[in-house]
Amino acid sequence: MRPLLVLLARGNLVMALSMAAATWLAQVLAGLPAEPLPPFIAFLVIYSIYSLDRVTELDADSRTHPERARFSQRHAGLIRGSALAAYALALGLAGRRGAWCVAVTLLPLAALLVYSFPFLPRAVAHRVGFSRLKEVFVLKNVWVAGTLAATPVLLAGVFHGAVRNGKPLVATGVFLLGRWAVNVILFDVRDEAGDRANGLRTIPVVLGRARTLRLLHGINVLLVLLALAVPLFGLASPRFALLGVSCLYAWVYLRRVERTEDIHFLCDVVSDGELLVLAGVVLLVTWLPGL
Repeated sequence: MRPLLVLLARGNLVMALSMAAATWLAQVLAGLPAEPLPPFIAFLVIYSIYSLDRVTELDADSRTHPERARFSQRHAGLIRGSALAAYALALGLAGRRGAWCVAVTLLPLAALLVYSFPFLPRAVAHRVGFSRLKEVFVLKNVWVAGTLAATPVLLAGVFHGAVRNGKPLVATGVFLLGRWAVNVILFDVRDEAGDRANGLRTIPVVLGRARTLRLLHGINVLLVLLALAVPLFGLASPRFALLGVSCLYAWVYLRRVERTEDIHFLCDVVSDGELLVLAGVVLLVTWLPGL
């Protein structure tokens, strides 16, 4: 199974499936019909975005993740073509639900363009130390995590039109923001050596590996408290507390990260696949009699 999972991760399918799972969770936890189209649109969009990013950032990727960079370079034409086709299909499907659905579908692309491309003149960039959003300390993590959290929640909301009670969607968005923040910072832990060599200031570069992992454990504890507090205060159904399962899952792989230097599999498969496992737990509990 491991080689297959690694192959799926290098093809950006694990991440795309996780975004589909997040969109399905947003629908279910908000009490909305579990329509298959929003998760499918989310799958197509995230597959496209991550694929395009990988084939345009081959030089940087070769320093932090050489195996994945070689895979992306070897299949660059196929990856680029399938990514563009996936985004076109996503926009076509979103267009059937109206302009707001199209706007949300375009959100990750707009976020990627702002994140990846230089927006400061060279002289100014040399003075401030960055030219792209992805080079800005902490803000880059917030930007990526925020985009990944907002996309499934907004897509679930606009697809179903007017939502009577938006509190569960907001609560789900806040939880996903924290969940993706752990994921994004963990990837910086993986890339710490390459980022130091490239002169990039990331949280692990500034704080060090040990303190960064303690920070991630702290965020994880806050997410457990959030998962329990939201249904306790009547902001969502009791099923929301099931999100705490992902915190236990994250605690296990974070502890594993503390004991190994090679964390590529833990990041690319275990961490990126976290929401798939969580969606499976919620689906299983939903199917159980009386729940």
